[in-house]
Amino acid sequence: MGIFSKILRSGVVGTGSLPVYDDFWYGVAGKPSIAGVQVNEESALKYLTVFACVSLISGDIARLPLILYKRAKDGSKQRVLNHPLYDILHNAPNPSTTSFNFREAAQNHLLLWGNTYARIKKTGIGGAIKSLEQIPVPGRVQIKTDRRGIYYEWSDGKGKHRAAKKDVLHIPGFGFNGLTGMSLIGLAREAIGLGMATEQFGSMYFGKGTHPAGIYEMDGYLGDNKTEFLKTLKTGIAGLGNSHQIMVAEGGAKYKPLTIPLNDAQFLETRKFQKLELCGMFHVPPHKIAIHDQNSNHNNLEQENSGYVDSCLMHWIVRWEQNISLQLLTREERMQGYFAEFLVDGLLRGDSQARGEFYNKMFQVGALSPNKILAKENMNPIDGGDQHFVQLNMVPLNMAGEIVKDNNQPKKEDKASREYRSKNSIITRDRISKQYYPLFHRAAQDIVNKEGLAVKGQINKQRKLRTDGNMQKWLDDFYRKMPKEIKSKIGPVIRSFSEAIQAAAADEMGTDVEISKDLERFIDDYTTRYAERHTESSLGQLTALLEQDLTALEERVDEWAKTRADKIAVNETVRASSAIYQAVAFSVGFSTVLRNRGPKTCPYCRSLAGKKVRAGGGPLVSDGEELPGKNSTDPPMKIRGDKFHTPIHQGCDCYMSIG
Repeated sequence: MGIFSKILRSGVVGTGSLPVYDDFWYGVAGKPSIAGVQVNEESALKYLTVFACVSLISGDIARLPLILYKRAKDGSKQRVLNHPLYDILHNAPNPSTTSFNFREAAQNHLLLWGNTYARIKKTGIGGAIKSLEQIPVPGRVQIKTDRRGIYYEWSDGKGKHRAAKKDVLHIPGFGFNGLTGMSLIGLAREAIGLGMATEQFGSMYFGKGTHPAGIYEMDGYLGDNKTEFLKTLKTGIAGLGNSHQIMVAEGGAKYKPLTIPLNDAQFLETRKFQKLELCGMFHVPPHKIAIHDQNSNHNNLEQENSGYVDSCLMHWIVRWEQNISLQLLTREERMQGYFAEFLVDGLLRGDSQARGEFYNKMFQVGALSPNKILAKENMNPIDGGDQHFVQLNMVPLNMAGEIVKDNNQPKKEDKASREYRSKNSIITRDRISKQYYPLFHRAAQDIVNKEGLAVKGQINKQRKLRTDGNMQKWLDDFYRKMPKEIKSKIGPVIRSFSEAIQAAAADEMGTDVEISKDLERFIDDYTTRYAERHTESSLGQLTALLEQDLTALEERVDEWAKTRADKIAVNETVRASSAIYQAVAFSVGFSTVLRNRGPKTCPYCRSLAGKKVRAGGGPLVSDGEELPGKNSTDPPMKIRGDKFHTPIHQGCDCYMSIG
């Protein structure tokens, strides 16, 4: 450092007129960062973590639809397609630039320089806005004031320019005065410089080496040939391209390598830490830029995207929306209810299953019509799809009151009406079962996976110890604790499913049945019985296989992992549906009757068609009872355990209805 530089730096910093982190010290005539790397808004993009964060945020802000709305008196909002600003914001701010490219570049400016500026062009003095033209280098814009207020000055290839505040769209980033933003690159210059320095170090390490790779010992002195010898040696063996080449030592020369592992200088840890630190500065979750570690969570896409939108994008979105409303809309237009808003729904979309469940719930309460759901999925509307529906077997919303009033009037139903209500009810219950099948399957798969991992883990343990051990004792101990685990996994699914079936059953029976204490107890008992059934089945199968060898147990749990969750989901959606339906019927004084579904019903169940079950009465079929086949030559089917409702056997498609 020269004497003049020392005096200048000491004087300026010492007087406090320029802080040590001011851009003055890092400009063209200033010093590099402490790490020795020149860092400014443009060079910082060469550091891939900065580029990844900036391009991610800018791309996401740019791809969100930016819509101009008008608020109605009832609180709803309507798109204002005939306003000139709508096309500028949504489609093209000027004839040469798309809305995406304009907003992507503007957000780049905000993330690097802390400000973005665009010239507002109007149709005559005081006319409507006709275009927005971006000022390409925000760092060259100066904000000044005179007696007429704030104005902007900047220079480009066409010369110097000046514009009043009303003629410039200025969106400031983070700052202290609310008028201008601070450069994020300037604030994080040392962190970025350190990251860039570690990358340069890595490149030099593999290109030239950051330490002597070895010592070449020779007898005597090289004399005048030393320079030429070193040049020849480097050309032959130095650099990444010459790695692993064979070196020949002549004249008694010896080569002694010096090995210093790159990790000794915590090189990799430094690079990783700098990347995470910069992610924190930009509020970007590391997994969004492909840094996968303990920070990643692949289980819930919707929650991850929601966290990213909330912690990273939302404050930029609000800056855009408020500055557009303040600077591009007149006060009169704002008072009339005009406002600009980004549509963030696209970033918050979950997977198809999560969206389906959400749409179904919103549809059933009348919040969304079929066409609104189709619009959210970017699909074409259908005829009659603008009608809103609510439950009561899905009737139009404007008819719900009349139907409730009509249902409160006592009336007699003929046989045809009862059969119609019964068929409609089973259609509703089938639909609910189909919707809940994935939830049952997921819970069952978790249970089966836990069993499989535990059993195979114990088998591997015994094999490593080379002892048979007491596998039966281990199985008894393990499955003694399983009912509690099973209830915690599948219990919430059974409860939610039961509430949905209860509501459908109440609709069919024309009653308003709440989840009573008796019904609560029934659901709890049902869940407990399922946990016991599952535990007994698993323990029984594995105990029987112990007579063979441990491999047979491994094969059985592998088989469970592939097929058992599906069987459980199918069986329990049928069994729980019938059990809850029957419990609701009994609670309001109805009996239930077994009905066959169609011509494919097995002959055993056909013999039970129309059989009634009453509260407190005997079972539908008793333990040990034999049901005859279709022909006298068909073997009878022996019933195991009392059956009070369907299913009677594996794959039974019969159902219960009120009798």
